[in-house]
Amino acid sequence: MSPRALRLALLFTLCSTPLTAQESVPAQVDVGGVELTFGGRLQTQLNTTSIDDVEGSELIIRRARLELEAKINDLITLVIEPDFAGDEVELKDTWIQLDFDPALQLLAGRSKRPFSRVELTSSKRILPVERGLRIRGLDAFDEYALVNGLEYSDREIGVLVTGAPEGAPLGLGYAVGVYRGPLHGEVGEATYQYVARATIQPVEPLSFGASWSSRDFAVTAGEELERGHAYSIDVEYGAFAPGLHLIAEASFGDVDPFTTTSFRGAHGWLAWRSDSPGRTVSAIEPIVRVSWADIDGESATPGGLLLTPGINVYFGPLNRLMINYDVWRGADDSIDAESLKIMLQAAF
Repeated sequence: MSPRALRLALLFTLCSTPLTAQESVPAQVDVGGVELTFGGRLQTQLNTTSIDDVEGSELIIRRARLELEAKINDLITLVIEPDFAGDEVELKDTWIQLDFDPALQLLAGRSKRPFSRVELTSSKRILPVERGLRIRGLDAFDEYALVNGLEYSDREIGVLVTGAPEGAPLGLGYAVGVYRGPLHGEVGEATYQYVARATIQPVEPLSFGASWSSRDFAVTAGEELERGHAYSIDVEYGAFAPGLHLIAEASFGDVDPFTTTSFRGAHGWLAWRSDSPGRTVSAIEPIVRVSWADIDGESATPGGLLLTPGINVYFGPLNRLMINYDVWRGADDSIDAESLKIMLQAAF
């Protein structure tokens, strides 16, 4: 890392004023019988890159979101979440939910497809600074970036049916969704994406999940469509609280069904959060992330191994200073890279 980047990192850390170590309480108000809940997050990030011909360090606003949940009655809830971090305002979660029963909820709008436990973990809670590989100037994929880049996961407009029946064996939960899919508006015919997920929790704090995602691929607009599939299994032990916490998943599926190119990968976060060491700092949490991906077939973008040691310092349940050092080792003698990331998060 260059001396200039190191000075920026030290300045960013020293200027990160600790936030009050109080519990996060949702801001709620009743307006004409409608229960409104407000939330938000601001994440300011310094990152560096070892890639040549790319600026060595940068300061960015990673996320700047306001969240509004309106519970209109016992049946209807709506959520709107704009993000102001980019050049234009982008809507993230934007959906209406009908709560018929714990065993049956219907959600319509823009929401996360129920695939990949790493993706489904809120950015307020994720243990590393980034969910997966994100180094400026590097064209490569770890497991998360590959699944996300192929659009088997993340947000899309659709309809989702979900629930957790009371008394179900092993705490069974399910989610089944139909979405517009990545090719919406790009081909001359309607194409849809199907995603399903099931979870069980045999004992606390241990849970397992399995997911399936199916989407259409096309060589060019108007060409014959070919359906690709991805599968994922995952496990979580512990919680976002003092003690040991593990989140891990393995996935495999199609990169290009026309050429039968496929991928496989695995991804894991491991952390241990302390009790409060003092009045201002509520917890200290060392973490490590390991992520690996491999692409079987011709591909201009290789896989590899991502290793990330880091530490999170908490000033309350959601307010924290996060420090990571990403080490990427590409497969088949491809480019290696490293990146320091420091992020300050304030959220409620």
